Amino acid sequence: MIQVPLTQAVFDEAGDTGVSPQSSRYLVVAGIVCSELTPLRRAVMRTRKSFGKKLRDIPELKAWHTPPKIIADFLTRLAELDIQIYAVVLDKHSARRPEDVESWYRQVYAEVIKQVLADHPRASIVMDRRYTKASLREKLVQAIFARMKSPDVAMSLVFADSQQEAALQAADAIVWSIFRKHERGDATFHDLIAAKIVEEVLLLK
Repeated sequence: MIQVPLTQAVFDEAGDTGVSPQSSRYLVVAGIVCSELTPLRRAVMRTRKSFGKKLRDIPELKAWHTPPKIIADFLTRLAELDIQIYAVVLDKHSARRPEDVESWYRQVYAEVIKQVLADHPRASIVMDRRYTKASLREKLVQAIFARMKSPDVAMSLVFADSQQEAALQAADAIVWSIFRKHERGDATFHDLIAAKIVEEVLLLK
């Protein structure tokens, strides 16, 4: 029996589940799939070395408050690696509003991981720790495992702090660039990693 290699992946989200006029229109979950996370961590370290004095002491690399030139260089560095990018984008204006808006988040996360497992049946997935409540994390895990229809897939899920797991900071830059394309109509950063995108699914309901 041929042993299928174990795939590594890191995922993060951008946007929110709110429904007020101040809320985002889109909710995006995206991530990086690769054979190992070490090159992602190295890319983060090299990018941080280019920080000026004002940014050098910040605890992590966050795309939304980092100068565009640094993020562009970072995304270019990531695009040179042997990676694949998977993303699911929910248009909340077109989707039916659920009783629990957090179910949107679970739906999008479950869908993107389903896409990954279709191509990589054995995966170890690191997810940004969005929830502090264990009950909400458990609901998310249940929603993800509920989408695993094939007995031939195997998956582990780990919640991590992006300050501790540098690879999540790479996922942050990726999801930010995809979110910016949809939310603001600015594909400048998205274009830098477009060649690495395997799936970018738009959910309208």
